[in-house]
Amino acid sequence: MALSTPGGPLSFRGTAPLRHLGTLPNEGDARLLSDHLEGLGMTTRVEPEGDRWALWVYHEDHVPQARQEFAAFEKDPSNPRFRDAPVAAEAARREAERLERDYRKRVRDMKGRWDGVNYNGRPLTVTLIALCVLVFIGQNWPGWGEEVRDKLLLTRVMKDDRGIPRSQLLREVESGELWRLVTPIFLHFGVLHLAFNMWALLYFGTVIEYSRGSRTLFILVLLSAVASNMIQYAFMLSFYAFPMPFGGMSGVVYALFGYVWMKSRNQPEQGMFIHPRSVRSMLFWLVLCAALPMLPVANAAHFGGLLIGILFALARF
Repeated sequence: MALSTPGGPLSFRGTAPLRHLGTLPNEGDARLLSDHLEGLGMTTRVEPEGDRWALWVYHEDHVPQARQEFAAFEKDPSNPRFRDAPVAAEAARREAERLERDYRKRVRDMKGRWDGVNYNGRPLTVTLIALCVLVFIGQNWPGWGEEVRDKLLLTRVMKDDRGIPRSQLLREVESGELWRLVTPIFLHFGVLHLAFNMWALLYFGTVIEYSRGSRTLFILVLLSAVASNMIQYAFMLSFYAFPMPFGGMSGVVYALFGYVWMKSRNQPEQGMFIHPRSVRSMLFWLVLCAALPMLPVANAAHFGGLLIGILFALARF
């Protein structure tokens, strides 16, 4: 898995193409400037190039500033801010090594978590899965199913004269039944629907809860549940006039996926990782479901959830 850390202190050398800054006449000057850039948080490389020494930088985000520093060094290499560079560079390297050790330890510890369900390590994730399973049993228990669905759907569903289910808009929510903004995530309509969502929730929930804690996961689940449910409701209201009943954890799952995906790219030191194949699979199903409108899938909830997760990660929540 190739990781990059734009703007961050971790090096993960060899995981990204190098950007050439220029050459200097001797190795001492090249390494001095390299130390200066390392002290500013940029990962660099020095290597011979003919009878001169080339300086390279790893991350595209660092190139503009690195080139400014390179030009300033060529103009006045005796400037004290360059001569003090080795001390700052050594401090930056020690911090990078510490963060990389912490990251590797998180990865090792995380891998150990997949050997079995550890309630103490991911209590909220396990609780959410248990609630979904219990609700699914209630939905399919003789005599209970209709009542369970009626209490947890975003809006109560009534049948018109032709027997077609029609929602009552948001009358229940407006009357104080605020739990309905969240509870559709616990409803699942089929074993495969439940199984896929629980598998994804187990993975992404564990990654987030172990790395960022139960509080962060709770906030993400709560806000993405409300947002994805309301986005799906608004979408159906726009196209169908009377929104049909919907439910499932997939809007939240896509929010957690988006969060982990962006964190693994931008803040890998936090210990969240996802294999590129998993990213491709999640995006493939997102697009496939959207491309097949005949499928009874809450696509708007998927896209809305994904956007929420990405925004939270980019905001460094």
